[in-house]
Amino acid sequence: MQQTLEDFFKVVRSAGVNVSIADSIETCKTVELVGYSDRGILKDALALSLAKTQDEKEKLYECFDQFFSFDAFQKTALIDDEKASAEKPSTESQPVEEKMTAEQAMAEYTGDLELAKMLLRKDKAELAQSMKKAAREVGITDIWLFTQKGINTQKIMNEMGLRELNQEIALLGRGDCPAERALAGALRTAQKYLFQEVRNFVEQQLAMFGKTASQKIHEDFLKSSRLSNIEKHDFQVMIKIVRKMAKRLSSIHSKKRKRKDRGKLDFRKTLRSNVAYDGVMFNIFWKSKVVDKPRILALCDISPSVSSYSRFLLLFLYSLSDVLDRIDTSVFTNSLIDVNDIFEEYPVQKAVDKIVNELGMGGSDYGNTLLDLKNDYMDKIDNKTTVIILGDARNNNLAPQTEVMKLLYQRAKRVIWLTPEMESFWGTGDSEMLKYKPYCSIVKECNTINHLEQMVDTILKVSAQAA
Repeated sequence: MQQTLEDFFKVVRSAGVNVSIADSIETCKTVELVGYSDRGILKDALALSLAKTQDEKEKLYECFDQFFSFDAFQKTALIDDEKASAEKPSTESQPVEEKMTAEQAMAEYTGDLELAKMLLRKDKAELAQSMKKAAREVGITDIWLFTQKGINTQKIMNEMGLRELNQEIALLGRGDCPAERALAGALRTAQKYLFQEVRNFVEQQLAMFGKTASQKIHEDFLKSSRLSNIEKHDFQVMIKIVRKMAKRLSSIHSKKRKRKDRGKLDFRKTLRSNVAYDGVMFNIFWKSKVVDKPRILALCDISPSVSSYSRFLLLFLYSLSDVLDRIDTSVFTNSLIDVNDIFEEYPVQKAVDKIVNELGMGGSDYGNTLLDLKNDYMDKIDNKTTVIILGDARNNNLAPQTEVMKLLYQRAKRVIWLTPEMESFWGTGDSEMLKYKPYCSIVKECNTINHLEQMVDTILKVSAQAA
């Protein structure tokens, strides 16, 4: 049963529950104590040993019900006379070999092939055991992708004795004896049902062992896909990915505002604290320094050609409230619009949808947008503000107003421009990117979720280093 438990740990890990080596050893000891006789007790024991949260407990119960289910061969018949007669109504002219029952077929069979005997006996328990043994031999627990279903089904069938069964059927079907031909027909029918059961079993194993792998492959594909190519039906998956990335970055960068500067003794504080001990330094205090959280001003182009990129940048930024001091957001097509009140009124996802759907119309005018920035926002920008501009800098051949970018660069702590276009397209056609670039601290191609994560990570790292 040790192998069974190890396979179960694989299923649990595939469901997203972390099972360490120590956890698995502890669980094996627990199972030795409670035994396998009572299904309910075993289920609770595994949950108590492996689950650390309520969510993990629910996942573990689901894995248990899937893994320890014994419904193979329960829903289909191997050689069912009523089903066969329903499919092929009997007539007086029907050949005698097609009328043989399972009992007659078993009585007529004199061969040594164990698989044929199990099929003719309709021994479902023995067939299920043989199938699971064959599955373990071919490594069914390593199945990851739906494309592996066919090959694994064939491998299990071969391990159970498919080749020998085919030879037996061919041999029996060649002769002129009606009984042997009927026996071949009965085995052929049973073989079809066996294939169906093995295929169903493989699909169940894929659902258990390949869940996380398939999901991870899809997520990795989405992470590296251009945001403009993401289909609507994948938006919810993308939102989960963004939140997961944001949570990871938050856990890395959410340090205390004051962090210890080891090696630099705070003499004054130490001496004051130890006056009562005649200057003997029982309590040691080290110097500390303030780690300022970044203050972000996000300016996002939400014209139709760029809106999908802005959507995910805003979702990303507003999921990082733990590590960002303040986020001010304005969007634009041909003029700058403050949308902070929308984010205050609605949840982040709903706010982003509302902004993009209701305000994202018309062509871009970066020059007029920069003039709005100068007139309405420039006084709020200081040397603690990181300005992030997301847009393709395509200005429809209008005045670029680069002097405003120069002023912005002089006032802000950093100006970061994220563009969905490759560098080879900067400055082509109506793109003003090369004119704006000298007044930016960083200009980066940013058209995937991976790019967004890297850029936000860079901003947070630079802020920590500057402290």
